[in-house]
Amino acid sequence: MPAKKSFKKTTLHLSMNGPVQHRYHSRLCMSLFLMMSGQQIAQAEQVETPVAIERNDKIEVLADEAIQQGVSQNKSDAIEKIENALAPEAHFDSVQMLEQQQNLGLNQAAFQPIQFEDLEELPIEAIDQNLANEIYQVAEQAKKEAATYRQTQQNEMVIAEISKQELTAINQAPVNVDQLMQSIRADSQIIVERNENANTLAASTVATPNDAKEPNFFKRLLYRVRPGRQISATKVPRINADVIINSENATAQTSLLFAKGTESQPLENLKTNIAAKLSSFTQESFGDYASALPQLRELTNQAAQAVGFYNAAFKFEKISDSRVRVIVTPNEPVIIEKQNIEFSGAGADKAQFQVIGVLPEQEEGDVFNHGAYDKTKARIVEAANNNGYFDAYWRLHDVKVAQPQNTADIQLKYETGDRYKLGNVEFRMSDPTREFPLDPDVLESLVTWKEGADYTFWRVNGLANNLTNSRYFNYTLVDAVKPDPLEKPLELAPDLQLLVDQQKLNEQSVMPINTTDFASDQEVTQNVVNEDQFAGVTELENGNLRTLQTEQDNKNTEQERLKQQAREQKEIPVIVTLNADRLNSAEVGLGYGTDTGTRLRGQYRRAIVNKRGHSFDANLELSKIRQSIDARYNIPYHHPLNDYISLVGGYEREEREGVAKGNGLTIESAVIGADRIIKNPRGSWQHTYGVRYRMDRLNQDGWAYVEDIPDAFLMSGNDNQQSLLFGYEISRSDSNKRVNPTKGFKQTYKVEVGSDNLLTDVNMAIANAGWRFIYSLGDNADHQFVGRADLGYIFTEDFTKVPYNLRYFSGGDQSIRGFDYKSLSPEIDGFKIGGQALGIGSLEYNYQFKEGWRAAVFADAGNAYDKDFSNPTAYGAGLGIRWASPIGPIRIDVASGLSDDNKPIRIHFFIGSQL
Repeated sequence: MPAKKSFKKTTLHLSMNGPVQHRYHSRLCMSLFLMMSGQQIAQAEQVETPVAIERNDKIEVLADEAIQQGVSQNKSDAIEKIENALAPEAHFDSVQMLEQQQNLGLNQAAFQPIQFEDLEELPIEAIDQNLANEIYQVAEQAKKEAATYRQTQQNEMVIAEISKQELTAINQAPVNVDQLMQSIRADSQIIVERNENANTLAASTVATPNDAKEPNFFKRLLYRVRPGRQISATKVPRINADVIINSENATAQTSLLFAKGTESQPLENLKTNIAAKLSSFTQESFGDYASALPQLRELTNQAAQAVGFYNAAFKFEKISDSRVRVIVTPNEPVIIEKQNIEFSGAGADKAQFQVIGVLPEQEEGDVFNHGAYDKTKARIVEAANNNGYFDAYWRLHDVKVAQPQNTADIQLKYETGDRYKLGNVEFRMSDPTREFPLDPDVLESLVTWKEGADYTFWRVNGLANNLTNSRYFNYTLVDAVKPDPLEKPLELAPDLQLLVDQQKLNEQSVMPINTTDFASDQEVTQNVVNEDQFAGVTELENGNLRTLQTEQDNKNTEQERLKQQAREQKEIPVIVTLNADRLNSAEVGLGYGTDTGTRLRGQYRRAIVNKRGHSFDANLELSKIRQSIDARYNIPYHHPLNDYISLVGGYEREEREGVAKGNGLTIESAVIGADRIIKNPRGSWQHTYGVRYRMDRLNQDGWAYVEDIPDAFLMSGNDNQQSLLFGYEISRSDSNKRVNPTKGFKQTYKVEVGSDNLLTDVNMAIANAGWRFIYSLGDNADHQFVGRADLGYIFTEDFTKVPYNLRYFSGGDQSIRGFDYKSLSPEIDGFKIGGQALGIGSLEYNYQFKEGWRAAVFADAGNAYDKDFSNPTAYGAGLGIRWASPIGPIRIDVASGLSDDNKPIRIHFFIGSQL
């Protein structure tokens, strides 16, 4: 109000007029400004700054803040005022000044205190009548405004004391569900109309980003292998922490850690754990550094204690809005003074538990690490669960950290209980109305244990793998029903037990409190929503829901019954649920190979032909130089996966260029045969017994004089060649992983024999051997060596009668890179006659420059040789890149045929394991 403002101005002016003259007005304003600035500066000094700020920098910061708050209009004026405010003030000694006045001996009555008796002698000054009139006017104006304000307001509501009924209503549920449901408009009352006129709908929809683009062709191919992840949550920016370990003022124990260098594991754990803990702190919270500092200190202290540094000191420096530097002084760490890992029960002497006691994550004398301690506990529980000790429980798990001794005493005592057995497997169909597609004995052959075998996780997991790898079913679920874990009261720690034994403590007073035992005796009631009131719920849907609910209840009841049965009988029931409603499957794919060009591939599979577990596969491949079709009919012999007979048959047509004095050659082959395949667990020998009958036909493109064609190419003038070969192959593969192994070795040996007395043009024996290895070095297998070698020889009295398609040729992706597919062979007068011997070697080094990505350099050498190994050896070398995809390595190589005078350069592309 103007009247009030005027009154305040006048009163302030008159009240200050006496003690302060007009010439001191400027000093007064400056004093007020300095007082406010001083308060702000005092408050700012209380905030801990990340680094020492120079005086000029501090003035600059304060000046900017003064402009933002409107205290000054320009920066120069603000700086001047701040410099004046920060200037050191003169300090006066009041006692010294009083002594000086007394020494002067002057009569300074004006400065002497007024006595109470002297008040009556003071003169009475007249009041300024103008000031009094102004005060009366302002007071009257204020009275009128107050009356007007009261008239415009409603009468005050008088609140009576709360009644007992109202108090009862308040104590009920905060929401009346019945009233809430009546207030909700059911969806069934909403009228849905066709939008024939394309009118804009009034209902709000979720906004979609306009810049959403469809993935390109290559991303779509990638998403077929690894589907893209849909990230719905908004990414919250977080800070980064630079952790520096300070070695100054190191204690005796930490000096030993520093003596090991920066790679000391405890110090590395400390550094890594602090950085990881602080990386969860958001940049928004970090913006207010003064408020964030206590939280940062608390998080850092938690991270340090987790790795055994309970007395570490920290200093924080704010580097930017998203980065903080933490200087850590480790001080004395907590050392494990004693560790006792004790097992009791039937499994106490089993190797699964004993190895944990011998090789725990931490030893006595190590820096205590909470993560390693928890990992040791987890290993013990996992060993019990994986080996059938379902009655196991903790007798004691305790860590006593003594301060200031900085020692830890670990006590782990575990009771294993009895070992459970594996019971019979019960097979079920997901649809109970369907019959089993296989006979019971075929299903039982997939089970990896006999009745009464000890429970092990790998046995149950092996059954699940067998069902999946058999490819009989499109859905399988193996459920081993285990009893619930036991929980029993923990024993007392040794120090507490000693006090109890000495009757210095009551055992009940030191027992851990089980909070789950506490319960309220007051019943809590709540109205339940009737789901029929929701819109869109029909009677049919209600019936389906009730059916599903009943099935779920029955399943839960059965689970509880089976758990109780397992506990009583010490035997784990296994229930397998199967679904086989997709017996036929077909796939079509388009690909490209540097040797074959663009190719089309198709595959058809009939998973189950009959109840004896027979299956059928067919494959088709079409490319410019190769067309083939083959089929395989599999018959289980002793086991559907590990011992079966495979009937094979197929047709192949292949074109080879530059084989006959620059002319091409077309080879047609028809094959029929049978194999018995015996598979054993990985790391064991695999056996294959087979018989093959093949018919080959050769057609030469172009023409040549017969007398110019060597006998080895004419093959005694027979355009049709036949052979019946009996073979045996043995192989073994050892690797640390099935897909993308970093270490592995594979060896293969094969021999095939044929006789001219039995549908073969000539007596012959073909022997082949192959070796592959992968060996990696480094912490993350960054350095990797890959090698392979292939040897072969055809033993025969007349090589010219050996079918052309059984001879050796080299060159290509899996042979000597830098040369075309099967382009290397002994030659006579420009005709590639094929080799009687084979010798190829390859060595590759690759380096992992990014997780899953490797750069490679390689060299290949060898050839398909004649009988006397007289033709020269071919060499190739090049560079490549590797990607460890989910289906195996994808390799792209650029290689040059060094032994060729033209030094050809070729690109090779291959998908699959290098073993």
